[in-house]
Amino acid sequence: MKKLLTILSTAALALFVSAVVMAVEDTASSSVTITFSEIAVVDVSGNPGTITIAAPSAGGDLPADASDNSTTMSWTSNVSGITSRKISGSLDVLFSGIDLYATVAAPGSDDGVSAGELKFTAAATAYDYVTGIKNCNVSAQTITFRASVTGMVAPYTSSSQTITWTLTAAV
Repeated sequence: MKKLLTILSTAALALFVSAVVMAVEDTASSSVTITFSEIAVVDVSGNPGTITIAAPSAGGDLPADASDNSTTMSWTSNVSGITSRKISGSLDVLFSGIDLYATVAAPGSDDGVSAGELKFTAAATAYDYVTGIKNCNVSAQTITFRASVTGMVAPYTSSSQTITWTLTAAV
């Protein structure tokens, strides 16, 4: 009997101790703060290939237009409220006797809407190529450049001008 009482007492004590150990808890909490500022980033994949204007097939004709679509543009934007952004292009100096046009493809909706083909008609003037950009990250949209001879001028080799692309708030 004494042996049984010892076994029962030991078992009861073990149950009591494990119940007390299991009943002990502690919790802690953390507060995480995230700041996500407005972002406006635009990149181009590099310079387009040289646009070579070839001689016309018949005398008296102007050379045919030439184009290049080897360059792409990517942009990342987040805006608050109902504001939106746009991508503008500005050519630093016009080409003599040649009009330059550009088209920037865009996926549409809040990722931006392409204005289609626009001509750079004045130097250092910004033209809106993509509008309606809201919260998006868009990659590898094709930029197509087209050169069109407007009148015969003296030949020139590898004349380069700079186009500045700007992602900015739409006004």
